[in-house]
This record gives sequence, C-alpha cells and structure tokens, in this order.
Amino acid sequence: MNSFSLSFRLLLRQSRSGALGLLAAGLVVATAALVAVSSFTDRVGRALEREAGEALAADLIVAGRDRLPREYFELAESMGLDTAEIILMSTAVFVGDDSMLIDVKGVAGGYPLRGELRLADRLGGEDEAVRAIPERGTAWLEPRGLRYLDADVGDTTELGYSELTITRSLVFEPDRGGSRFMLAPRMMVNLEDLLESELLGPGARARYRMLVAGSENDVDAFTREIETRLGEEQSLITVADAEDQTGLALTQARRFLGIAALTTVILAAVAVLLSALRFSHAQRDLVALLKSFGATGGQVMSALSLMLLWLVGVAVVLGGLAGLGAQAIIAQILAEGPAGALPPPRAMPVLSSGLFTVLLAAGFALPPLLNLRSVPPMRILNRSLDTRVGLKGLLWVLPIAGALAIPVLQLGHLRLALIVLGGSALLALTLALGGWLAMTITRMLSKRATSAWRFGLAGLHRRRAAGIIQVTALGLGLMSLLLLMLVRTELLEQWRGSLPPDTPDHFLVNIQPDQVEDFEDELIRVGARNLQIRPMANVNLVGSSGTIRQDDRMAGQINVSWIDELPPANEVIAGEFFSPEATGEVSLADMWAQRVGARLGDELVFESGARQFTATVTSIREVDWNSFNVNFFVLLSPEAGDILPHQYIASFYLADGDGSVLRPVSRAYPNVSIIDVGAIIERIGEIIDRVSSAAQVVFFFTLLAGIVVLLAALEATRDERRHESALIRTLGADNAMVGRGLLIEYGVMALLAAFLATIGSAVTGWLLARELFEFTYQPSWQLFAVGFLAAVVLVIGSGWLGNRSVLATPPVRILRTGR
Repeated sequence: MNSFSLSFRLLLRQSRSGALGLLAAGLVVATAALVAVSSFTDRVGRALEREAGEALAADLIVAGRDRLPREYFELAESMGLDTAEIILMSTAVFVGDDSMLIDVKGVAGGYPLRGELRLADRLGGEDEAVRAIPERGTAWLEPRGLRYLDADVGDTTELGYSELTITRSLVFEPDRGGSRFMLAPRMMVNLEDLLESELLGPGARARYRMLVAGSENDVDAFTREIETRLGEEQSLITVADAEDQTGLALTQARRFLGIAALTTVILAAVAVLLSALRFSHAQRDLVALLKSFGATGGQVMSALSLMLLWLVGVAVVLGGLAGLGAQAIIAQILAEGPAGALPPPRAMPVLSSGLFTVLLAAGFALPPLLNLRSVPPMRILNRSLDTRVGLKGLLWVLPIAGALAIPVLQLGHLRLALIVLGGSALLALTLALGGWLAMTITRMLSKRATSAWRFGLAGLHRRRAAGIIQVTALGLGLMSLLLLMLVRTELLEQWRGSLPPDTPDHFLVNIQPDQVEDFEDELIRVGARNLQIRPMANVNLVGSSGTIRQDDRMAGQINVSWIDELPPANEVIAGEFFSPEATGEVSLADMWAQRVGARLGDELVFESGARQFTATVTSIREVDWNSFNVNFFVLLSPEAGDILPHQYIASFYLADGDGSVLRPVSRAYPNVSIIDVGAIIERIGEIIDRVSSAAQVVFFFTLLAGIVVLLAALEATRDERRHESALIRTLGADNAMVGRGLLIEYGVMALLAAFLATIGSAVTGWLLARELFEFTYQPSWQLFAVGFLAAVVLVIGSGWLGNRSVLATPPVRILRTGR
C-alpha cells in the first residue's frame, strides 16, 4: 500500500467529515491570527521606529568635533540615502541692547529628514507644521528666547559678524533631543549664515552632524560601511541612542502590541490541540479498518502524517492570505494611526508564522495521530477494544518549544514572553490539577446525587482525561480573553493616566538661595501647580571604598541634591532612606548605582571646590524619570546643604498654558533660565493615544480567535455526550433530565475554568504592570467580577447551544449512525 497515494485519498475522503474540517479550521485560524497580528505588529513597530527617528530628525547621525568629510555625504548619496548637514554651537546673541546665551543650529537643505518643524508667525501665535529651513539672512528663534530678549518677529539679531532678521517663532523641532534641561533657547539659521559669522574659528566648541535617512536596508548597509571609516572623534548616533522622553512611550507601545501577539499564540496552540484530539479520536475506526485490510501500522502512520502535512500546507496558504487581508484592513482603518501611513508588509512575519504553524501542528496534531498506531484491527468488531487518544511521551515538547520561540524572537521581548507564556504554562498546570481534583470529587458526589446531578457529575468522571484537557483549554482561552479585556480597559488607561493633567511642563534653573521665597510666591500667583523646588549642587566623585568604574561618563561630575524625606516618583528598593536627623548618608538611583558599580554600604568620596566629604550609601532608589519631576541620581542627607555651594531648581505645571505670563519673571530675574517642556509631554500623550487605538483593533482580532478556541473546546467531547445522552434517553430519561445534566457538567467546568482564569489574568496583569510598564497596578475588582460572570455564562451558554441538536435528534438515529 503506497502511503503517498493513500494520504491524498484520505485527505479527499476526510475533507467531507466534520473532524478534519475542525482541525483545518484550527490551523487556518492559527495561521491567520498570527500572520495578521505579527505582520501588523511588525508594520506598526517599524512605523513607531520611524516616528522615533524624529528624535534625531533622521534615521542615523554621524557626529564629530570637526566638520565631517565630504566623502561621507557622497557615500550616503551613492547608496540612495538622503542627507543633511547641521552644526550646533552655543554663543551670545544680541537683540538691541539685550543679549543672552543662545544654542544656535545651522541647518542645510533637506533638514529635517524625519519629522516636521512647527513655526508661528509671531510670539504666541498659532503654529503650523512645515518642512523647510531659514532663508539666508533670516533666523527662527524659540519663544522663550523671544521672551527673554523682549523681541518678536521682525526684530534684528546679531550673530557674530552677521545680522539676521527674526522671521518666525520656532515652536517645535523634531530633534530637540529630549533634553529637558537644554538651558539655552534654540535659534535656527541657515548653515551658510553660520559659516560666514566667523564664530567657527579655532577653539570654537561646535558639534558637527551629518543626518542620514532612507530605507532600512540602505541605512543598515551604510552603517556597516561608515563604521570602518570613522575617526577617533567621530561617532554614530542611532534612534536607540537618542535621549528622547518619547522613547519610553514607544517602548511601552511595542510591549502592548506584543501582548496581543503572544496571546494569539496561546489561543492558536489551544485551538490546534483541541482540533487535533477530536480529529484523532474520530480516526480510530478508519485506522482499524485499514489495518484489517493489510496495511501495516507504519504505512497508516505515514499516510496520516503526510495527510497532516498537506493539510498544514493548505492551511498556511489560506491562513496566510486571510491574515494578510486582515492586517491590510486593520492598517487601512488606522491609516492616520502611529507615524501616519504604515510601511509595506514584509515577508519575514508571514514566513515565520507559517513555520510556527508547521511546528505547532507537529507538536500538537502529530502526537495524537501517532498514538493511533496502537489501535487494533478488531476494534471494528468490538468497540470495547478502544484506545484513548492523548499526548503520550515527550514527542511534542521540542516542536512546541520551537514554535513558541518564533514569536518570542520575532517580538524581541524576552521578559514579556516569560510573563505571558510562563503565566499561561503555570495556569495550565494549575488548571490540569484543578480538573483532576474536580473529576475525583465528582465521582464521590455522583453516588449521592439525584438523577440529573448524577448524570452530569458522572459524565465528568467518565471523561476524566478529556475533561482535564477541556478544562485546561477553556481556562487558557478564558484567561487570554480576560487578559485582553484587562489590558484594553485598565492597563492602557493606567498608562494613559501615567502622565496626570498637572505633570510639570516648565523648569526653572539657577535660582539663587535668596530668591527662592520670592520665586515661589510669584509662581503661585501666575497659576503654577505641582510646584517642587529642590537645591542642587555640582560635585565630583573622586573615590569609594568599593569598586567604582571611574571611566563611566556618569561617574565624574554630577549634580546632587539633599532632602529630609523620600521625594515623589521615588521608591526605595534596597536599604532604608535616611531620616531628617541623619548625617553622612547618601541615597543612589538604581540606574546610576548599576552604571558606576556602587552598592549598599560603600563610602563615596565627593569633592566640591577644595573640600572633600564622605557619605555612606544607605539606600538604593527606583526613580520614575518619566514623571517630569525634579529627580537626581544622588540624594545626600540634609546637612549637605550647610557645606555645599548651591542653587535651586524648580518644576511646575502652568495652569493656563500660556508661557507669556512668565515674561515678567524672566525679566526680573535674568539669571534664571525657564525651560518649557510642554511640547515633549504633548508628544508622549499623542503616542499613547495613537497606540491605544492600534492596540484595541489588534485586541479585537485576537478576541475573535479566542471565541473560536472556546467553541472548539466545547466541541471536543460533544460526540461522546451525544452517544451518552442517546443511550440514557433510550433507557427512559426525558429531555429535561438530560438537559439539566449537560448544564451541570458544563457549569462545573465553567466555574472551575473561569475562577482559575480570572486569578491567572489578575496575576499576569499585575506582573505586566510592575515588571514591564513600571507603574503601580490598581485592579478593578468589579472588572474581574464581570469578567468571571461573563466567562461562566459564555461557557455554559455556548455548550448548551452546541448541544441542543443532541436533544432534538431521535436516540435511534444517533445509536445507528454514531452522529
């Protein structure tokens, strides 16, 4: 008997059966769901990375202390890349008799390569998005620079030996760099004007940059080539290196989309498992018949394995096309979503999703088929010679591990995978144990129960192995749906609320000690809220009793502060924060401590001027740097204020949002720098809103896959229930009693699966919030109560609707035909 030809005949014959159709549907849904989510996630991720390029106004920057060679530009242009040159320097700028330190940026044609500028025709005027550079002889000045110089559009400024006319107010530039403490206001000029100003002579502290943008492959190729040519004082700056406050928001966005992708993986695995078990269960008569006609066990298994391979191939093609169509529809819906139009889909997510489906079939569908080898030929005459189909042995472990590794590597979030997949695996073990205990308890209870309860509880025990698998599958499916509901309704909202309405949007730097009280009164008068004023001193770290990495850029000159209580947005994770009476103690931010190698108990030696002092590390803090509060790497105990020369720094939220009310303050205290970071906060809020919309669409698609899994789980043992109900009705039971028994059976499974799934989703959500999104999760127990009740109703209702045909079909027909 030829296994190859037999596999085709079996595929054609079984294609008319519901068992194979359910397995095919499971594989198609698995492929389609993963292709749609992974492809769309890949496109959104690339779009977010492209949007993150606005932190550089490019995809890549070549930086140097001298003007970069022309051959760098020629190399990039020869590779099809766009380029632009900028020069940055700080210098004094005059408007009339007033002057101040200004951060000047000279830009050449093509700037910005990524993102847009926002300009206004006058100070305080409505801004508009443009992609252009200042014309020769003109300058664009930031609003706070205009306020400090009491200037406006139309005034003339002196830049070195050049006179420039201020023609626009520079409201926003994409490559502001995210530095909230950029002390000097920005003025943008034409690169030729800066070159002719004679400010770039020997000794000038200028920064030279070459901006590069283009396709991913071209930028990667250029990066590899330029790395071999860089000089000692030249370096590359990538999007990942950009110190932009939007970076965390973009990372969070990828994580939310990653949850959707991994949840889809779980649902796909459960769907294939249930479909495979039911299909294999239905093939026992076929295998027995083939063996009775002389086929060997090896030939039958080869034919069934080849049939599964053809089925997987068809499912990959159909599911891939369906998935691509689904992600195209999603992308069209979100055409105005993250980063505007999405990049075109790539082949890699589709190919990896196809490989995932192949491995998933090998791990879940193939082992039950191989277990059919033990079905005896005599089964066609004697059904008592039955063989239960399961997952014996460890054959399924390797392909499943390989399958799950694909989305983990594709998403690139190992911690996210460990939490979602690890939580699911732990829940699966808990569900299996809970199912086993439930089956054991129901056996004892069925002996003392009434007829309907006895029928329902005994049914659970008779199908103990299948029931355990069914409870586990239902629990995993319900946990995935509840987790999606949790992420969609709570985690996203809490992420959105991580920037409260009074998030500080202004900073004051260089406040002198004798000005603090006056400043506080004046800021409160103009409407400042959430005001924080902290002392700040500059010191050098010169020694330690431990091992300090002095070569790290964080270990040299640092800004420190002192305080008598733990400040907001700080949490002690090791040691104990010092008391107001403490002396000679220091608390370190965890990030800084790790970078320089400091630990609890180390004695750090600091130097300020000609004076040295020693402080012992008594606590390590986790700092929320995205809170926009005044935070420091190093906090000293309060007595430091008596020995260190210092100034003050303040953060506050301006209630009316009009920075013009600060003009009298800046004029009265010219030594104080006022920094407006409202544009950065607005940018983060925009990213959160866009990703929330994208995530909800992805979650909706995954929700559909979850519903399919639940229905497949409820169908897994439907055939056995049909036969049992037909038999008991033949013996005299009425439809009402059988119906109550089915409801009892489904009810027990629903309560157990929903209870454990609710706990699993709560724990997983808490871990995601704490370990990945880094905010305190405050669960809504009302949401979990609603989710639990909805899960119970969904399982019982779906099971009841799926088995209504059992009660409507005459028992004789079921016993004769087996259907």
